[in-house]
Amino acid sequence: MVRDDLSFTAIGTGFAVRSVTLRAPASGEIISLDVAPGRKFAAGDVLMRLENVDQRLVVSLAEARLQRATEERDRYRRLQNTGAAATARLEQAETDYRVAEIELEKAGEELSDRVLSAPFDGITGIATVEIGDRVAVDDPVSSFDDRSRILVEFDLPEALLGRVELGLPVSATTPSVEGRIFDGEIAEIDSRVNAATRTARVRASIDNAGDYLRPGTSFSLRLDLPGKVFPAVPELALQFSEGSLHVWRVSAGRAEKVAVRLVRRRGGLVIVDGPLSEDDAIVVEGTQRLSPDSAVQVLNARAGASS
Repeated sequence: MVRDDLSFTAIGTGFAVRSVTLRAPASGEIISLDVAPGRKFAAGDVLMRLENVDQRLVVSLAEARLQRATEERDRYRRLQNTGAAATARLEQAETDYRVAEIELEKAGEELSDRVLSAPFDGITGIATVEIGDRVAVDDPVSSFDDRSRILVEFDLPEALLGRVELGLPVSATTPSVEGRIFDGEIAEIDSRVNAATRTARVRASIDNAGDYLRPGTSFSLRLDLPGKVFPAVPELALQFSEGSLHVWRVSAGRAEKVAVRLVRRRGGLVIVDGPLSEDDAIVVEGTQRLSPDSAVQVLNARAGASS
């Protein structure tokens, strides 16, 4: 018996595990910019600042209004407890306080929008803006990638889907790093097969702790795919008649015709699918003279279906 393992190679394209285009959060003039190609940032690090004089003034005014509204609310609460204030006036003071809170929160958000921060740990690309430029909302600033791992996407024929599972080891090479083999594993398998190409999209994850790999590069992938265990017989033992393949098995000194299906040829043996066991004695020579239940004299015994 032999295991019908296969080696599959594919060409794929690498992607960062996370990738975004950094965009201006608001309109205004750039007063600081730390973006540079290949520079690493942690989540929350400041990448760019916009002028914010007007926004800081609005925050100060909102803080003053909230302070006044707080004092008014507290005063009417005290008067209400002594019966000296109308309920309607207290309700108005409570409303003014909540409005002042909301205005301060809004002013704070607008001030925060004057800063562009790293959304996650990653690396910036080439900046498309400079200090002193005026930008509009959503103008692109730079690319931003988390390339701690590279995902390589490739197409897998539907016939091999049953052999591939998450975690299956993968080896990869890329012309961008000559002479290196990178280890990875299958990370994602699409839930659909493309009806036009009869392939499914698969992604392999490759560790990039050394930061050798870049998104967008091409990769050559190799997958060693485990297969089922099948009988293997010498090629001479395989016979074709009446539109089907068969071998002759010796059972209690008699010839028995066993139908089989060709799986593939390998190194002088033929891997077949059929009701054969490892200990079966298979006739290799003289098969043309055999018929079902004819007597068989074994002159030169060999290992059976596994030989």
